[in-house]
Amino acid sequence: MLMRNGPCGLRPDTELDDQRGPSQRGPRLQRRLPVTYSAFCRDQWAIYQSFSVATLASARTGTTIAQAVLHDLGDRWDAALRTSSPAAYAWNLLSRRVCEHRPRSGLHRLLARNYADALVLRYKLGLSPLESGHAMGMTQADFEMLRHRALLALSQPLPDEYADGECPGRRRDVRQSSMGRTPA
Repeated sequence: MLMRNGPCGLRPDTELDDQRGPSQRGPRLQRRLPVTYSAFCRDQWAIYQSFSVATLASARTGTTIAQAVLHDLGDRWDAALRTSSPAAYAWNLLSRRVCEHRPRSGLHRLLARNYADALVLRYKLGLSPLESGHAMGMTQADFEMLRHRALLALSQPLPDEYADGECPGRRRDVRQSSMGRTPA
């Protein structure tokens, strides 16, 4: 029996070309990704790319990393959907990947990752608190609290011994939470 259409609109593993007989191509392997993943990527792509490019100061590297993160997210989409916030899960992937490639200067040298990310989204990219919170997977109120805490952390004077270097107390890796609190 000739099967022209596979389930969910995908082509069957073997296909016949009506005019030439059996197709000479091998089986086509297609990646099946849910519509929810595709919609998420469509909604977040511009912010992920802009954030990566702005943080890394390289259009090529930033774009490559944003693409790689969204591709990796496709492999982990089921795990992301099982979390309380798939957007926060995805942002954590992006932020960690960008963190591996960021220059050791500026906000990311002085602040915890989530704090610096919040300030980049709000002030460097010019996103509203609602848009920034949505990108990071938190409510507008939680984002505003995170941004406020980041600004407070910046206003604290550095101890003299860390004035020109990295301050370990500020560089703590903040575990992903709704408000970027450090673990107790």
